[in-house]
Amino acid sequence: MQSQLNHLEHYPEWRAHKLAAWSRLKTEPAIVIQNPSLLTEGEHLQLTKQVAENNMAIYRFNQTEPVDRTIIQRFCEQIGMHKLDQNLCADEDSISTLQVMPMGRTKGYIPYSDQRLNWHTDGYYNPPGHEIRSFLLHCAQAAAEGGSNRLLNHELLYISLYDEDPELCHALMATDSMTIPANIENGVELRPVQSGPVFFNNPNDGSLNMRYTARSRSIQWKACSRVAAAVKQINAQLEQSEAVLDYRLKPGEGLICNNILHSRSAFTNGSIPQQQRLLYRVRSHNRLFSEE
Repeated sequence: MQSQLNHLEHYPEWRAHKLAAWSRLKTEPAIVIQNPSLLTEGEHLQLTKQVAENNMAIYRFNQTEPVDRTIIQRFCEQIGMHKLDQNLCADEDSISTLQVMPMGRTKGYIPYSDQRLNWHTDGYYNPPGHEIRSFLLHCAQAAAEGGSNRLLNHELLYISLYDEDPELCHALMATDSMTIPANIENGVELRPVQSGPVFFNNPNDGSLNMRYTARSRSIQWKACSRVAAAVKQINAQLEQSEAVLDYRLKPGEGLICNNILHSRSAFTNGSIPQQQRLLYRVRSHNRLFSEE
């Protein structure tokens, strides 16, 4: 099944397949992994199939001892995450430790707080050729309350827009449809202004990718009536669509995906260490189970 609409005559089949696959996903349990350092052929096949159909899969490591960063690295290698992203707040092993950090390098960045994190794709501020194509979120500890993720395969959002008016999708493929402001700290520019499309195709495998943030501060949308209409519909879909999957990761569980749309609710940590929310995040410049 094609991942992208290279020819309009394939659209009805592609659309039906994607909608049916997502409907099944919402009723299927997490894929159990016995040994994350050495996947079985069956486990690898389950993960591959789920990702191929929905751009994501939820897994559960079937072990009682805490998972260390080395195991996360080995798991990532087996699911095709080879081109890891060394972003501003990642550690030397390209793994980011997501927990409440009011001080240090991560101060001021919402993923390292207990606040709500709005809809986005990872690395929406990255330049062309350096896009985040996949990521992993692994839950080591859950908060006492809250901290659930809302998830939506971006292909379904594309379908919604295309069904309304194909021109909405075409408008969001313009290379200047969304502009992200520069990241400046203490007068120093850490990242320049970055313009780019919302939807774009991987030139090598034809896969459909998305670059998006629901934040409103300083975001510049192209002055175009179709872009404005598309953004309005995206906002409505993300807030009202029954297709959105709401999932709170439990300790030992994780999400792997081809950088789908996601958000996170606010959370409250407990008074004991086991109720201090702690997740590990790994980003990659290639898609899962692929070199692209």
